[in-house]
Amino acid sequence: MKEDQTWRELLAQSRPAFAGETEVPYGLATRVLAGAREQRGQRDAFERIGWRAILASLAMVALTAGLTLGVQAMNDREDLEPGIQSLAVLENVQVS
Repeated sequence: MKEDQTWRELLAQSRPAFAGETEVPYGLATRVLAGAREQRGQRDAFERIGWRAILASLAMVALTAGLTLGVQAMNDREDLEPGIQSLAVLENVQVS
């Protein structure tokens, strides 16, 4: 019976180690520091995501501008002098 009493005392002493989430294992200072660290990590992650989004949007604007200017340059190259072309068309028309 003494052995049973010893085991009960050991179990009673070890109960806080197996309490789980019902009891807070750390003090206030540790929780505050952990919360601040988590907030700083989230802020850093949001900043990284924000900068990546800004750079991606600027890259898309540059790509769109380059494509637009390239297409415009190709169209201008094909029709260098629109005035000369209209004169050539008038040349073939008989004037009464």
